[in-house]
Amino acid sequence: MKSTAAGLAIATLLTMSVTTALGAQELERGTWTGRMSTLAPPHGVPSVAVTFEVGGTDGALSIVMSVPPVGQSISFNEVALSGDELTFWWEPGPRVDCTLLRKQDGSFEGTCAEGSGAAGEGVLTMVPPSGEDRS
Repeated sequence: MKSTAAGLAIATLLTMSVTTALGAQELERGTWTGRMSTLAPPHGVPSVAVTFEVGGTDGALSIVMSVPPVGQSISFNEVALSGDELTFWWEPGPRVDCTLLRKQDGSFEGTCAEGSGAAGEGVLTMVPPSGEDRS
């Protein structure tokens, strides 16, 4: 009986480790780069350069976007990757919902929209880290 319980515990731990490792491979951790077209561009500026810190713990993804021109960092909420679709939202003011699709080169691109529609839609791109050693 004890050996059966121990075997089941080991099998469960191995399954959890494999599942976590597979999930971690879906979205590369590290510093991503990209561009964000603002929902209501000031002075006709079509987009700004941004960076994304992609991480996570216990299988949960986390992304923080930094917008250097304005010195602001924005944490994304409810980050979810389902197949090639990445969804999340942020709220440094009105809530903005985003849906990005993975492209063949591994980057993501999609629209972000403010809920009321008053500001329209913007486009957000995320480009994964290069293959450089980041250790």
